[in-house]
Amino acid sequence: DTTLFRENYTVSIMVRKKQNYYQERPAASDEFHRHNQSRDHASSRIDQLAMLPLAEKKVLIRQLLQEIGTDVDQNDSDPTGNGDQTKISTVERRDVARHLFATGGDIHEHFTGAQVSKFAMACAGGSLKTVQSELQSVKSTAVQPFSKSEELRTLLETRETSMRLSPLLLIVSLGKNLFMPGSQPQFESITKLLLKNGASPVAKDVTGKTVAHYGAGGMATKMTLEVTDMCIRAAKSHHLFSKDVTLKGLKTEEMNGKVGIVGGFDPDSNRRAVYLTEDNKEVWIKVENIFLLDDTAKCQPYPLLTDIQDRLGSVSLHEIVMPSESQRAIVDETAKFLLKKHNTSIYTEDCDGCSPIQMVSGMGQLLGERAVSKLVMEAATKKGRETRKARKQEELTCANCNDCFDESNGEKKMVCSRCKAVRYCGRDCQVQHWKEHKKECVDLSSLSGNVTLDPPSEFDDGLCSMTQSLRGGSLGRNFREDAGYKKPRGTKFNEKFVIKCQGNADTSPILIYDQTRTCQFYLKPEKKGFKEILQTIRNEPAWQGRKTFMKASFDKSGVCTVYPEKAGVKSHYTW
Repeated sequence: DTTLFRENYTVSIMVRKKQNYYQERPAASDEFHRHNQSRDHASSRIDQLAMLPLAEKKVLIRQLLQEIGTDVDQNDSDPTGNGDQTKISTVERRDVARHLFATGGDIHEHFTGAQVSKFAMACAGGSLKTVQSELQSVKSTAVQPFSKSEELRTLLETRETSMRLSPLLLIVSLGKNLFMPGSQPQFESITKLLLKNGASPVAKDVTGKTVAHYGAGGMATKMTLEVTDMCIRAAKSHHLFSKDVTLKGLKTEEMNGKVGIVGGFDPDSNRRAVYLTEDNKEVWIKVENIFLLDDTAKCQPYPLLTDIQDRLGSVSLHEIVMPSESQRAIVDETAKFLLKKHNTSIYTEDCDGCSPIQMVSGMGQLLGERAVSKLVMEAATKKGRETRKARKQEELTCANCNDCFDESNGEKKMVCSRCKAVRYCGRDCQVQHWKEHKKECVDLSSLSGNVTLDPPSEFDDGLCSMTQSLRGGSLGRNFREDAGYKKPRGTKFNEKFVIKCQGNADTSPILIYDQTRTCQFYLKPEKKGFKEILQTIRNEPAWQGRKTFMKASFDKSGVCTVYPEKAGVKSHYTW
């Protein structure tokens, strides 16, 4: 064989890890049974692809794609685009998509049988000379601006195999596994060349996977991370590609005001090519000096590439949070790449309602990679610190005129007496703002009452105690009646104390605990007080409405009462 192909099994491992995560949550048993059945059914369906000749495999994959809701006719009519990228609607369909991605579909057969274009084979094999030659051949007959050239677009964006991989996707998906004898692959140089000529860094395969999913997931290598980094930077300004623009703010005065069309991205300088129509030449310009000619044009920047979700709602961070045993040596650098270098969101929920922060919280933290979990929690702490600072500034700002209060000089702020959530610098501002605030005030006021909670069941508190024990390194399980549902040490009956409430899903329990964690319990969705606390959490701007602080108390009968009107992230709450 002239090639060596290693199937991407990472996502199938993620599926099993994720099933463990769902199993450990206090969810209904029939829900977990459904997940198990879905996984097994998907596996059996994909297993049918094994050993089939290419022609039959393509037919079966097309059938599978139709079964999971893919518009294959739309894909056929869009050979150089992303095609149908609608979200996959059910658990069963998503599991089929995961297994299809994990096995690689018919990629192996296409490449071992040379059933792809010469350009695709060169990109996947790292043959820089061939890529240069093919590009030069097309550009020699194309007309400037190249960003408008259909011939060049066809070369750079044609999707290959049933998985619909663009040349850039081929590099990060197959490049690390495909080796051409007698040559030294030059994938980084090829990536630079593709991006400079206008290749799309936000290209997606048939399941919605981007370069980031392939290049910064559980199977990442040094090469794929470098390629992904280049594509992340290119994606930040790709919304300008092929658009009419004008140049501003340049040191060379005669260049300011010139009009042109945006082209490719140079990873070495972080500049974009601009073809100046009047001068009939191409120049490389910093992105901050490029402005859309039509300010009213709807041209929004793409999200951070590592935050772009696939058709399952997943991002690459979902995959590396729970790696297999064999992957633990490679995921640490990938996690640092995603979280420290590129600030990937830890709150992105997939179509199952699962986010990376949830996967490393509670029981998920026990199942995941501890080093990655630590990085995720550090990112959460950093985000919380930033939002607390912003919240504190908001609390010192008048809702009407946006002037800031200087409490150190004795300035006092007025608080809306009804909702106690909005502040003003004086009565005049409060009166002026009332028309705008009136509806919001009603919603906020609905949360002003105290709520008495139902005691958790023995199982719920047992789960909470077991989670706390395991986090501390002990394997002992404490299923003592009402363990954790009690006032903290040193707190008197009916004395208010601060609690943290964490949760964001309608179907998942809320974790409630105080700073000492001697009071710690779960509040399930069917329990009294769940809806009120969940709404208060969602109204909290800090931590994107996923947790908040409020006051609580226990009476002598052991019943807990919470006070949502006391919700709010205070600067001194750092636990």
